[in-house]
Amino acid sequence: MIKFFRKIRQNLVSENKFSKYLIYAIGEIILVVIGILIALQINNWNENLKQDKEEITILENLKKNLILAKNQSDSLISYEKRLIKDIITVINYESNNLLINKDSTRAVTFKNALWNLDSHLLVVNAYEDLKNTNKLELIKNQGLKEKFTSLEINLIELKIMLDDRLNFQQIRMDNIAENDINFIPFLKSSFPTIDISNEKSNDYSKILSNQRIRNLLGIKLFMTKDILISKENLDREIKDLISLIEMEVKKKK
Repeated sequence: MIKFFRKIRQNLVSENKFSKYLIYAIGEIILVVIGILIALQINNWNENLKQDKEEITILENLKKNLILAKNQSDSLISYEKRLIKDIITVINYESNNLLINKDSTRAVTFKNALWNLDSHLLVVNAYEDLKNTNKLELIKNQGLKEKFTSLEINLIELKIMLDDRLNFQQIRMDNIAENDINFIPFLKSSFPTIDISNEKSNDYSKILSNQRIRNLLGIKLFMTKDILISKENLDREIKDLISLIEMEVKKKK
């Protein structure tokens, strides 16, 4: 092909047909430019195809990670609900026949309300990896990225709430365990070999008539309720993100 065009060019020059040669030369330049543009377009198309495949892989990894986070979220929400139930049961001690009639249930429920706490935070490792490797920009859906940013902000806010409750537990609630009750009998459920036969029994009616203790349980209940609401909101965000990712992947395949 190159020899063919060279021959035409030589014939035009030898015949002194300059105007035709000029037109030919311009046409040849245009063909070269068109060829370059086509090559660039093909290269861009291949690059976009490569990025699309990488984006789909990223989205699918995010979805898997979010499904794990959703399962973890369900477990954490259930834990907070049980804790709220136990605290309310203890605060309502005088009207709760179950606690009055069964010493073992009474001890376990009081211990749970006083002592139990969960400070685990949801972790979305795939999103953190994207941020750390600067690959977040591969996700082209701006709305999806904004949803992840919102999730990250809400996780930070939840961590602050969890830390506040943990500090309250360590400073105020643990003081009850140390000074206002006999904590040893509570160990029996976790350590069956411990002998508590000579331990002084806890008088829960007397303990829960102490307004300071009731107030501290009430504060813990209030903080736990706020944490539960935050965790439930995060759970809905995760569910929405999974749906958005599924739609995005389906659109790109």
